[in-house]
Amino acid sequence: MAYSQKQKEYTMNYMKENLDEIKFRVPKGQKAAIREYAEKQGEKLTPFIIRAITETMEQDMRTPAEGKRQLSAAIADLLPPDALKEAQKAAGRTGESVSEFCSRAVKTQAKRDETARHIGIDPVTNGELMQNVKDE
Repeated sequence: MAYSQKQKEYTMNYMKENLDEIKFRVPKGQKAAIREYAEKQGEKLTPFIIRAITETMEQDMRTPAEGKRQLSAAIADLLPPDALKEAQKAAGRTGESVSEFCSRAVKTQAKRDETARHIGIDPVTNGELMQNVKDE
């Protein structure tokens, strides 16, 4: 189907009224690397960049300056890529930063594990705990 002049005008008018445009440059090769990384995360380039900027801004507002970079690096180092991707998606759905989501997830899982151990279930294997482990 051909794109009519009227459709083009409507699109241009919509973009002018509803969208801001940001242009920036990156070193040669970095655009391809960013696009490849975004695709591995299941995203297109522009939404990935917007999410990365938004998450960084949210984290910056919540985390003291000296700990920001260390925290991001620590989370990325601790989680396998697939778990990090899921944490990023879940954090986005809940409106949390990835670090806030991970913190809440760890606390929640620790409580579940404690409950499982209390009733004699190994939280890792879902099997019965050995007696000496139960008594600790």
